[in-house]
Amino acid sequence: PPIPDTLHLVFLGYAETASPTIALAAAALGSVLLVSLVLFLLPLSARPRALRRTLAAWGFVAPAATLLLVFTFGPLLFSLWISMHEWHLVDPAHPFTGLANYRGLLADGSWWSAIRNTVVFTVHVPFAMAVALALALLTRGSRRAVRWARLALFLPSITSVVAIAVVWKWLLNDGYGLLNRALEGVGLDSVPWLTSPDTALASLMAISVWMVVGYQMVVFQAGLAAIPRDWYDAARVDGAGPLQRFRHITLPGLRHTLFFVLVTSVIGSFQVFGLVYVMTEGGPLGATDVAVYHIYREAWEFLRFGNAAAMSWILFAVVFAATWLHFRFLEGRRAHA
Repeated sequence: PPIPDTLHLVFLGYAETASPTIALAAAALGSVLLVSLVLFLLPLSARPRALRRTLAAWGFVAPAATLLLVFTFGPLLFSLWISMHEWHLVDPAHPFTGLANYRGLLADGSWWSAIRNTVVFTVHVPFAMAVALALALLTRGSRRAVRWARLALFLPSITSVVAIAVVWKWLLNDGYGLLNRALEGVGLDSVPWLTSPDTALASLMAISVWMVVGYQMVVFQAGLAAIPRDWYDAARVDGAGPLQRFRHITLPGLRHTLFFVLVTSVIGSFQVFGLVYVMTEGGPLGATDVAVYHIYREAWEFLRFGNAAAMSWILFAVVFAATWLHFRFLEGRRAHA
């Protein structure tokens, strides 16, 4: 069957522009395979034992390494290449622009507004962690009711984001939404949850908290299970109250778990897309235009793939810097402990 025109253009653009990168990667991979083949065909007596072990190890690693090279590092390098070109999907000419796309973003107010909205969206992370930790402490038992409660809390974490967004969009609808109907039923005014710039982003943050607390709760429960019960018994014998046990045993014992949840949650918040795409489409008035949704529009609505790639790399730099600062902070706390 004939290839659709759009896919044909994408394939031709990739093959034409990325051919030096592809050729270099293919040459490196071919050299490794050729050397491995020659070593494999040598008689066993001509191959030292250490070399045979090394060759066997590379044989096990090679398939996964090849997939990682082709499907991870290849697209990364290609996106970096695109970010330095004026790249349009329907224009076969892709002139090299160097860092012009990056310089243009420095003066792009809409892009920095999207970054600001994304940073504000991450404010929900500590609230979600606090709720998840409280739920983990409340559901530590093994009774049947507790197990069912854990299952109910975890369900949003494994449910499709699109399905969740559709349901919540219906619940928060201005005219027929169940939540506004309930408010009107008790004599209160309805709230424009998703249609007002003052409440739209906060509504998405609240939904995100509801989505992630189940997963975070399970992670915290795993961390709590690793804390020896003898520590709590000894503290109780010494007269320590619940708050003292929480401060001096639970929190220090969950230090690494808290850090893991914090870093992964912040990264996930910077990558939020599904809720915005389904529920608000970046509105109203750009109040929920977050970074990933802005990149999506730049690429697939305006077809400016060079700008979109540059935005992606800037977002990567922001997330990487935030993660690095978290690690440095943890190392500093550990050094002074």
